Amino acid sequence: MKIAAVTAALALLAGCMSLPEVPTREYYVLEDPGGAGGTAKAEASSGRVLLVNPSTASPFYDTQSLVFSRAPGQRAYYQFAGWTERPGRAMGELLARRLEAAGGFRAIAATTAGVRGDVVLHIRLEEFYHDVTGNPGSVRIEVTGVLVEPVARTLIARRRFVQGGPAAEENAQAAVAAFNRATAALLDEMSEWVVRAAAAPAR
Repeated sequence: MKIAAVTAALALLAGCMSLPEVPTREYYVLEDPGGAGGTAKAEASSGRVLLVNPSTASPFYDTQSLVFSRAPGQRAYYQFAGWTERPGRAMGELLARRLEAAGGFRAIAATTAGVRGDVVLHIRLEEFYHDVTGNPGSVRIEVTGVLVEPVARTLIARRRFVQGGPAAEENAQAAVAAFNRATAALLDEMSEWVVRAAAAPAR
């Protein structure tokens, strides 16, 4: 009887005590709202083959987690929000689509495709975070692009691109919307630069 009484008491206690509900982790897709349709067409094809090297990222951003900053020089990860694909890799794929749409090259392929190219594009994601030092904050994206002539191994051009914009609210969903807008603006700049710089006569 004592065992039955203790069991009943524990069951009653368990019923009164409910564990807090843990939010589910949500994943977002990094998108290009401008899309291929927003890409300015090249005046003419350079006749060159562009090889796109797999993009890299600064170690802290080489993750599927969304990053935020509450103070200058500090970074942290959102606990319950992430990307479906690492932003560095996604940025490289989105840029390749933009360049295909621009039509400034005879062909575009990955360096892993095993084809010969005239120009190689290297992309590195330097910064990609939601700045919440102010409310509701803003996003910041920094990407470095490097164009190299593969045979002579000479530098053709190098440039750092910076884009950002305000978020509507201080949460992950609003940050993602701001990241998408900033990404489209950055791809506008970067695709135009790649086409122009790669078509310039060799020095």
